[in-house]
Amino acid sequence: MNYKLSFSTLFVSISVISLFAIMVYLNVSTLELNKTIGTGLFYLKGYYEEGNMIVTEQGIGIITLPLAIGLVASTLIKGAQFYRASSVTN
Repeated sequence: MNYKLSFSTLFVSISVISLFAIMVYLNVSTLELNKTIGTGLFYLKGYYEEGNMIVTEQGIGIITLPLAIGLVASTLIKGAQFYRASSVTN
């Protein structure tokens, strides 16, 4: 079986799988008051008190983290496939 996936198919597949894994992690994780998961572009979730209300927010990391994981993983996989294919032909 020598079927190779295209970079875009590999990227989307890995990104979707990591998105589901992150969503499951966020649902089962418990946060204490005034705690966050992640920072900056990879900010996933925050739980804090605003006035007399307790607020839970979801950050932009829910999108950027799976995309970053997908990009890095698919680049590594395609690089390994290219290196392996070029070493076989030489």
